[in-house]
Amino acid sequence: MQLFYDPDVQRGPHALRAEEARHAFQVLRKRVGDELNLVDGKGGWYKATVASISKRECLIDVTLLRREAARASYSTTLLVAPTKNIDRFEWILEKTTEIGIDFIQPILTQHSERKNIRTDRLERVIESAMKQSLQAWLPALGNLCSFAEALQQSDPAGQKYLAYLGGQNTPQLHRTCRPGGHVTIAVGPEGGFSPAEAELAVSADFNFVSLGPQRLRTETAAITAVHTIAQLNW
Repeated sequence: MQLFYDPDVQRGPHALRAEEARHAFQVLRKRVGDELNLVDGKGGWYKATVASISKRECLIDVTLLRREAARASYSTTLLVAPTKNIDRFEWILEKTTEIGIDFIQPILTQHSERKNIRTDRLERVIESAMKQSLQAWLPALGNLCSFAEALQQSDPAGQKYLAYLGGQNTPQLHRTCRPGGHVTIAVGPEGGFSPAEAELAVSADFNFVSLGPQRLRTETAAITAVHTIAQLNW
């Protein structure tokens, strides 16, 4: 199945947004009368028939198939420091979207090697991963902020964990996290979180967790954490 994404799609006559129209015409060679499958990123699934199409515009007739009440019985927020190699950070976004993530908050930490990101480009990576994995929910991407700001914005009622290398007898995430509800998991940069940042996280009610005995790259740790939380809820 080839999915199209349009956050403003609705039943009846509708013009696909320009990027998706170009993809339908130039890449997939769609023609009048062809059927399209669409999602709105908010749980809605749609089927449409191409009414007219050109390089610049694709007009469609849309029917609502179904609307999901929720993405899942749980939700996950990932606080993660962007990697020095932006390709690795894009890989985090792609794979965590495929696994199932609700919100990704890029953070600046003491050991961060990347101080800026292009949010618009990264949002396209997430969108593509959502469509490729045939999902109807688009994860949200926050603007880059300090680790302290991200801690302040974390859900006070949810479970909150920090993947930390400096703890003693740190429990493993899969033995600590409980199914259901909202989970926030924080993953640091290549150099890990500093002791001061770990203390700051504890003051914000985060608990230290381990992701296993090996030392993991940031991208491996992020994907491992999100997958562990997903497995506990499958």
